[in-house]
Amino acid sequence: MRIGKILGAVILCAGLLTGCGMQNSKEQQAPGSVSSSAPVRQVETAVPEKGIPVLMYHMIGNIQNNDAVLSESHLREQMQYLKDHDYHPISLDQLYDYVVRNKPVPVRPVVLTFDDGYKDTYTIVLPLMKEYGFKATVFIPTYDADQGTRLNWQEIKAMKEGGLDIASHSYHHERLSTKSAADMENEIAMSQKELRDQLGITNEFFCYPYGQEHPEVESALRKAGIKMAFTMNPGWAKYGDDPYAVKRIWIGNSVELANFAERISTENYAQR
Repeated sequence: MRIGKILGAVILCAGLLTGCGMQNSKEQQAPGSVSSSAPVRQVETAVPEKGIPVLMYHMIGNIQNNDAVLSESHLREQMQYLKDHDYHPISLDQLYDYVVRNKPVPVRPVVLTFDDGYKDTYTIVLPLMKEYGFKATVFIPTYDADQGTRLNWQEIKAMKEGGLDIASHSYHHERLSTKSAADMENEIAMSQKELRDQLGITNEFFCYPYGQEHPEVESALRKAGIKMAFTMNPGWAKYGDDPYAVKRIWIGNSVELANFAERISTENYAQR
């Protein structure tokens, strides 16, 4: 009798332990559950001593004899290089905080910018940035979006929802330095209004059409609420630089991978 009771108690305890084990296993495998033992990767941050390379892209495609048109295979190769070598594409807000306030950013920072709002920015760049989990900014001339001659607003909204930042490349993409002060202000104001009305954003960033900064343009930008503007002047962005004359690194189709690696690691890169 006594032996039977003992055996029964042992069997009951074993059953309870097994049940608890099964329950814990189910809890660990529940969809969306987070395991406390899963490692959380922390990205080291620092204030860059040498500055930050801001990369300048335009059209992505296969047009011959036009260095401004980068092949899709070259773009993918470059993004893979960034990932393999632990570079961290950062936002324009992060860049601004570094340039103006000397704030730290993730180590090995880089900024990805795409000018002009070509269709391939939607069909090629957006899915690629999603695939790699990279931040990037697209500078849009808003008149072209109104006309549907390049990206349309539906595609631009999809890019914003997909994680890309959208910023101003003026309204008509014309040389602002050749315009009167009133026309200059109007170009910037119309672009700001379109971005606000279409995307619901209060835009703070600007890319000069044809890369030409000008003191009067800077005054108009400040009036419109722009806090940072980008040129086509070569060089890295550094703390203490004029935030209305940020330098960028040209990336054309003649930039092979070795030269790309140079451009994001030193300002003294070989010209192509």
